[in-house]
Amino acid sequence: MHSLKRLALFCGTLLIVLALILSACQAGPATPAKAEKVITIGNMGPLTGPLRDLGQGAIGCNDYIYYLNDTQGGIKYRDPKTGTDEVVKLKVMMGDHAYDGVKCLSLYERYKAAGMDLVMCTGSTPAEAIFALCARDHIPGFVVTSGVSPALYDVPEPYLAMNGAAQPIYTSVLAAWYVDEWEKSGKTDKMKIGLICADVPTRHLCDNDEAYGFKTYVSDVLGAELVGIAYIPIAPIDVRAELSRMVDGGANLVMVDHWGASAFRVLMNDAITLNMHKKGVILNIEWIPPGVMLKDPAPFEEYNEFSRVEALSEGWSGNEPAEIVANYPGLQLVYDVCAKYHDGDIPEQQGGWFYMYGVKEMWLAEQVIKQTLERTGWEDFSGEELRATLFNMKVIDTGGLCPTFTPDPNVLMTLPSMAVTEIRDGHAITDIQKRPFLVATSGNKIWPDYKVVISEDWQPFTWTPPEFPRNLMGK
Repeated sequence: MHSLKRLALFCGTLLIVLALILSACQAGPATPAKAEKVITIGNMGPLTGPLRDLGQGAIGCNDYIYYLNDTQGGIKYRDPKTGTDEVVKLKVMMGDHAYDGVKCLSLYERYKAAGMDLVMCTGSTPAEAIFALCARDHIPGFVVTSGVSPALYDVPEPYLAMNGAAQPIYTSVLAAWYVDEWEKSGKTDKMKIGLICADVPTRHLCDNDEAYGFKTYVSDVLGAELVGIAYIPIAPIDVRAELSRMVDGGANLVMVDHWGASAFRVLMNDAITLNMHKKGVILNIEWIPPGVMLKDPAPFEEYNEFSRVEALSEGWSGNEPAEIVANYPGLQLVYDVCAKYHDGDIPEQQGGWFYMYGVKEMWLAEQVIKQTLERTGWEDFSGEELRATLFNMKVIDTGGLCPTFTPDPNVLMTLPSMAVTEIRDGHAITDIQKRPFLVATSGNKIWPDYKVVISEDWQPFTWTPPEFPRNLMGK
């Protein structure tokens, strides 16, 4: 009896198995899962150390990548072969190079091994550590919120796009603005200018007048007197000797090319100790993190009681009134991104112009990726094709984050403009009605044939310095 039951159970199980096999055989072939399209971005910046405020540019990049993925699944584009609307997701790898070229090299190699398609690098010295590798490996990318040396394009086919102008260029533009202001105020004597720089490799270019022409530009083109160039550490504890050198030389203006928060705190206190404000010396503290003024506005207010302390920035400050923000889609976008990922903060509270122009650079990267995909499709997308789009952009329009312009086809800069901002009540104030964006649009000693064309609607809000004359090129 038990044998019969076991036989019946065996036969029933066998029939079930056979039925499943037949069902599987009759079913059609399984449809393979559609592979997700992903572009991998390596995002590197100084997130720690004395220059960590600059790293807000990298955070701005990261936030905009998250924004694209969260709001639309990535970057939307129209496939050129099928005509269908597609989307490619972005994957980001973010790392801290602490403004160290060796650490940046290490991050780059790790990210390359992990399949990096595009690199975003914040910081001039770190960017110069990897530009040749980008060209070698055909990995295109952007320098973020940083002026770099012309060496970036000293390869037959560059892959890493320059952000701002080389130091001798933007420092010349800033000096020209102040000399113009000096002369318009009715002053007839020569303006005397001092320059203090962070002691990093990319800030020693102004000393090489034969190659870069900064000293010649100040004396022979602007008719001013350069009383000296001095260098201070990334995190100094005392800069009175350097400031005294400028004061003793009779400087009317001291420009400080630095971007470390602690350095500016020391500098402001030392400038007041030396009574520079009471002597009428104008201070322009280039690239100062806005958090320095927000946390301790008193030294700036004290200085402004007697003279002027101002800043040089990439452009907008991140505290603009709502009616100004509403006029510029790019500005509105940055405010929306910042509020979404930082509990409703405005950009000023998250690094100001560093954060804003980090978002801007990634927004530009989005446009380059989109244009490339709409030209090549996903199957033919590559680093070479991405680079071709990047270095052949006809017009750069960032929705008002900077003036719309046609870049020089031979010397790509993604942000050729700057702004002189007032410092009032602990805030940096950008007012393009009062002080337009500064843009070098014509030749200089580094690139004699350099030419940028500002769109007609932005021309009333830009100011251009005198060009470097051809007859001085060989001086």
